[in-house]
Amino acid sequence: MTKLIIIGHGRFAEGILSSARLIAGEQEKVEAINFLEEMTAEDVKSKLLESIGCHEQVLVCCDLLGGTPFKVASLVMEEKPDVKMDVLSGLNLAMLLEAIFERELTTTISDLVDKLVTSGRAGIMNWQALKSQETEDFSDGI
Repeated sequence: MTKLIIIGHGRFAEGILSSARLIAGEQEKVEAINFLEEMTAEDVKSKLLESIGCHEQVLVCCDLLGGTPFKVASLVMEEKPDVKMDVLSGLNLAMLLEAIFERELTTTISDLVDKLVTSGRAGIMNWQALKSQETEDFSDGI
């Protein structure tokens, strides 16, 4: 099973993981790393390396393209060619839930990444467009 590591600015990582747990329950091999104001890039790298540990397949999901969490995770990926690893930016809750549910069913990390990018994009919609398509009734939530 692919290990999921969420990294984001402030408490984004623990916040989005908390939301995912509310919907999907507690998950194994999913970890949040907060990039707090008092931390350096080296602190993030140290926590990331500790989280990767001896896992063979790891997906790091970051909040922003080009931010410190993304840059650090990308550098770590380059430094650890023995780990099947990828780094995604622009994490949203739809992507995280897809990752949680699909990581056991998807054999390669590249297939998982493809599904998450598609899911992330599909999860972005405005109400007017939904209303005009006469889709599901979301009044009771998910």
